[in-house]
Amino acid sequence: HFAGGPFILQQDWAPSHGSRSTLAVLEAHFPGFLDKNLWPASSPDLNPMDFSVWGMLEGKIAGKVFATVDDLKAALEVAWASIDDGYLRRTVNSVKKRLRACVKARGSNFEILL
Repeated sequence: HFAGGPFILQQDWAPSHGSRSTLAVLEAHFPGFLDKNLWPASSPDLNPMDFSVWGMLEGKIAGKVFATVDDLKAALEVAWASIDDGYLRRTVNSVKKRLRACVKARGSNFEILL
């Protein structure tokens, strides 16, 4: 969905983000990605993938059983392909409002301000 535009891949403190295999893939495919050490632990969710998209993808595959990791990956790829571009645009466009709310809350929980 973002193939034509610039973006920066940013890591957070999820344990899987620091694994050797994850870092190897990132170094191969996303040169210049922002390492988890550049992002504070327990920081507010300001990334559209974290505050919106992952939950939506999870909802699309919830309740299904996958025999293999490859089956899960395939289901996630189908779910990703089915995302409406308008949904992604609205989600990305909401970042500015979330940033303002985060600043107003001085980095604390800001969802109540949205």
